[in-house]
Amino acid sequence: MPRWFVTGAGGQLATAFEQVLEGEVFMAREAALDIRDADALSAAVRAFSPDVVLHTAAYTDVDGAEADATTAFAVNVGGTRNVVQAVRGTHTLVVLFSTDYVFDGTKGSPYVESDAPAPLNVYGRSKLAAENIVLGWARGMVVRTSWLFSETGRNFVKSILTAGREKAGTGEPLRVVDDQVGSPTYAGHLAAAVDETLRQGVEPGLYHMAGSGYCSWHELACEVVAAAGLPVEVRAITTAELGRPAQRPAFSALASERPVPRLPHWADGVRAAVDRLTALGQAPAG
Repeated sequence: MPRWFVTGAGGQLATAFEQVLEGEVFMAREAALDIRDADALSAAVRAFSPDVVLHTAAYTDVDGAEADATTAFAVNVGGTRNVVQAVRGTHTLVVLFSTDYVFDGTKGSPYVESDAPAPLNVYGRSKLAAENIVLGWARGMVVRTSWLFSETGRNFVKSILTAGREKAGTGEPLRVVDDQVGSPTYAGHLAAAVDETLRQGVEPGLYHMAGSGYCSWHELACEVVAAAGLPVEVRAITTAELGRPAQRPAFSALASERPVPRLPHWADGVRAAVDRLTALGQAPAG
């Protein structure tokens, strides 16, 4: 059975992996192991001797990165460099999870692996630099995904459920942008697909793995509200009206030209997450 070293324990994707991986798993939490500490990371990796490192840890505050590029690059680039350095001299596979935000959103159709990246913001540039580090490793694999959500951590679906519950019955609408389009991805679906891909023994390299189909943030919010049965209006606004610090791609949906499993439709993931959150008492029943 394989030995898995997972960075970013406690996060959405790491938690999803914890539920599907078979074999011995080391979950590295930031509080106990900061990936910016090269010596500590190397010692932990060498002591465990993994077959695969699933590098899910990242600085993901897109707007925060604009104000603190130093930290974003220290975590996303420096931390990734430390991960690769920790496996030098071994045959360990390193899998980095990246983002649709490495693209500028001007293509007008879903991006595939052969499309040239052109990030618009600090976060996207830091993740692209991390990709290049991992792809420079002979056993390096990059999985780009999009608009990740789950029952754990901070994410858009949970935020909409919370806000919708607060506004339900008040007559006050939710205001959500409708001029950004992506491929929402349920962490449970992504973890299962990556696990299946690695079991198939695909070659290292670059892969796109995201929820099938695409939608706007507004459409995603409408699906969340409908799945939860919340009596609240979701009103469309523009990105300009929202006024966020970081520029975001207008259309960054992902598709794949590589031999990877096709993930379920993004709306299936929404319903799965809402159902689980409802069962956990974190959202009202429909």
